[in-house]
Amino acid sequence: MESVYDRGLIEVGDNGKFQRYFDFKYNIIVVFLWSMAFMNIVLSLAIMPYTCKLPEKPQNVSDYEWKAKYLPTRKDVNGEMKFSSCLIYNDPDTTNATKECDSYNFDKTWYEWTIPSEKNWVCDKEINVANIYAYSKISEAFGSVFFGWFGDVYGRRPTYILSLTMIVIGRIVSLVAGSSFIVFVIGCVIASLPSWSVPQTVSVISMEMSSSSRRTVTTTLRYTAFSIGLAIMPFLYWWLRDWKTFIIVTTAPLLPFALLSWKITESPRWMFVEGNAKKCIKTMKKIAQTNDFKLSHDIEKEMLSTTYSNNAQWFGPFALFSSKRLALNTILLLLLWIFVSIMYAVMLLSVGETSQSNPFLEFSIQSIVEIPSNFLGAWLCDRIGRRRSAVSSLIVIALMWSVVTYREMTSLEWLRLPWIGSALIAIGRLTISITFFAINLMNLEIYPTCLRQSGLSLGNVVSSVSAAISPYILFLGRRVDSRLPGLILTSVSIFSVFTSMFLPETLNAKLPETIEDAQKFGEKIKKEYSKVSTKDLENISSTKEMPKRQQCT
Repeated sequence: MESVYDRGLIEVGDNGKFQRYFDFKYNIIVVFLWSMAFMNIVLSLAIMPYTCKLPEKPQNVSDYEWKAKYLPTRKDVNGEMKFSSCLIYNDPDTTNATKECDSYNFDKTWYEWTIPSEKNWVCDKEINVANIYAYSKISEAFGSVFFGWFGDVYGRRPTYILSLTMIVIGRIVSLVAGSSFIVFVIGCVIASLPSWSVPQTVSVISMEMSSSSRRTVTTTLRYTAFSIGLAIMPFLYWWLRDWKTFIIVTTAPLLPFALLSWKITESPRWMFVEGNAKKCIKTMKKIAQTNDFKLSHDIEKEMLSTTYSNNAQWFGPFALFSSKRLALNTILLLLLWIFVSIMYAVMLLSVGETSQSNPFLEFSIQSIVEIPSNFLGAWLCDRIGRRRSAVSSLIVIALMWSVVTYREMTSLEWLRLPWIGSALIAIGRLTISITFFAINLMNLEIYPTCLRQSGLSLGNVVSSVSAAISPYILFLGRRVDSRLPGLILTSVSIFSVFTSMFLPETLNAKLPETIEDAQKFGEKIKKEYSKVSTKDLENISSTKEMPKRQQCT
């Protein structure tokens, strides 16, 4: 049975001009600009290839002989001799004693300045880059808890306003930090605190005032806009070459949206569930006017007379563990967030730290492959289901990491070609985007309205904390053993395959409308949660005049 809100939404138009304009402005334009402002720090923190600065070389001495005189050598995992990038002989004519380099030469083939090259974060100080990523991800975790609770209690609109403002302020603080590591980190933390609240909030608003058939469309638009932003962003850096100018150019376009953020529409479904029927009706009339429809007097009267008992705000994320079945679904989703986030972050951060190929073009190509993956993910999720899509893509990722690991162990020249490594990561980015798509849909479909943003935010928490590990995995590969990242991530991907197999399928399933429903979601013995027609997907939220025990309590 459809709730009075759902019937009212059909009357005012649940797939009209209002929804399409909202998606274009927020799920495309804002998400596109946000993706560059949020991710510009990744390229800015790229570690350029570097070597010790040597005394001026005489003309009659070759480069190799001059390096061999001043730089000690070491064997890599494949037995090849390489010059040290961090140590130099004290007095090469009299002793083999070494010391740390006093200054460095950076390979400026692609970058003029990055943050590590400007601040000399090299050798042992490379850990500063890993620490900044870790601090940022941990702040994302704390921010996700706060903004998830904030969005469910105080609304989607104030969450959007605060999140968008903080990312602009955070990037400004980092720009004016100068030589202060602490101030720079504070700026990164401020910008990272809202985490993915901006795109998730606009997606939730869109979904909660649209038909169920638009859920996949909204998710596709958001991820496509995000991928396009990532694909264009490196070309700006390639053109500008300086990290400060790059940060300004990729953050400034968000400023007008931040100043006008108060104009965004609040979710009418959230207002109705929270008991603000008058504000909900006012928004629905605005939707009706744009869509050339009209809200009937009977529906309006029925909405005003409908009451809800909604205590979910007092429990927040704890309500996600209120029963065995709901807790199991939540834990499985969180484990997937952990595994997938680690793998994605490693793939994202590994691009740009080489001069063997164009890092900007490589970053862009690997982002572009995410665009068709969004449509492929939508097609697979609607054809074979959310769970099978996740399992299939994770199997491909496990195979990819196995090849990456073998590539670091073999001396086969063709397998160690730069373009082979780029192709492997591109395949990984394509398939892991399908996994992200499926996980996001399951997050939206497993939780009821009053806990939907809390569920998404809890996923952000564990995603951010786990992604904080990724820079240290890369650090181990650079400074300890190049085989370690591949070995670690092969194991992670295998675990993720088995985890995804135990999730309930949500394709064409009657979705939980209340916490009581969500506590049973996935129990096959319950007939009311077996597969049904697509029309039943519209029953996402509240029902009319339900007893208190069946509401979001």
